[in-house]
Amino acid sequence: MIDRAKQAWGIVLTGNSPDNRGGARSTIAPRAFEDEVPRNIVTEIVSRPRLHPHIITFANEKGGVGKSTLAFHVTVALAHAGRKVVAIDLDRRQRTLERGLTYRGGTASNLGIALPCAQYAVLDQPSTASLYQTINRLGGDADFVVLDAAGADSPIFRRVVALADTLITPINASFLDLELLGRLNPVSGIPESAGCFGQTVSDLRREKLAHQLGRTDWVVVKNRVRSAEKRHIGRVDQALERLSVAHDFRIGQGLSERVAFRELFQFGLTHLDLDLIPGMTQPQASSRSEIAALIADLGLQVEPRVRASAAQRPAARVLKQTRENFRAALNASI
Repeated sequence: MIDRAKQAWGIVLTGNSPDNRGGARSTIAPRAFEDEVPRNIVTEIVSRPRLHPHIITFANEKGGVGKSTLAFHVTVALAHAGRKVVAIDLDRRQRTLERGLTYRGGTASNLGIALPCAQYAVLDQPSTASLYQTINRLGGDADFVVLDAAGADSPIFRRVVALADTLITPINASFLDLELLGRLNPVSGIPESAGCFGQTVSDLRREKLAHQLGRTDWVVVKNRVRSAEKRHIGRVDQALERLSVAHDFRIGQGLSERVAFRELFQFGLTHLDLDLIPGMTQPQASSRSEIAALIADLGLQVEPRVRASAAQRPAARVLKQTRENFRAALNASI
């Protein structure tokens, strides 16, 4: 019984145990993951009708690096540029991107204004077929599809990395985050080997080129930079530059650790939206500049739209005082 269970899960035992006298470590590799090799993943993608929108995937195997925050801001910025955008949240538990876009609709309805937005959904069934169906249902003719992957390796995670025309990997300014991209010699600073996520990306990019699917533009975005960490940031920057050469990615600048970015999320807004809302505090120029710099670093080739006054839309039936309270809370958060 025990032996059959070990075979089913592919248990490899090493060390001091009744089964193996050398040590005490076991590695468990479920057979369900055995077919998830780059060749099979890309072959499956090739077998399906080609998607026409430009696919932007936000992915990193580490959580807490700001993937959903950046995905939300890029989605809104592309919508502001007049592009048709589809956004799909692949994190079925946290649903951060979906919640931000839902809050956005609520704000527009409560204030009776029109805000540029995207069609969006959560991928509740993590399969390639379900992903394609969701994209085509929401907008197969869209200009861009933004995919926000959960921060863990999985079959659907590997597929959205493989599908990416532009792959965006946010990282915090830390050597711990760099380890997932590649490992550096701590003395010489020379890159030695790819990290787990770096190897996954490398293998999938190579397989895509072999199938003539084009080159994935990989952009690593340094997020949440604090001005008080200048010396540490300098060392991280130097290491990141070396890794970028070794693993063929570009470096972009993300969003700094600003309270304003976090506070506006609960309203589904970014600093690009504030001048569309009558009676609102003027947006912070520095925050808007950061968003513009992020889009420029990604190289998405979008022209800015002609700015217009906020269009009216049927407002939700709420009391005047309720609307005023909503507006006051929004102003207080900026």
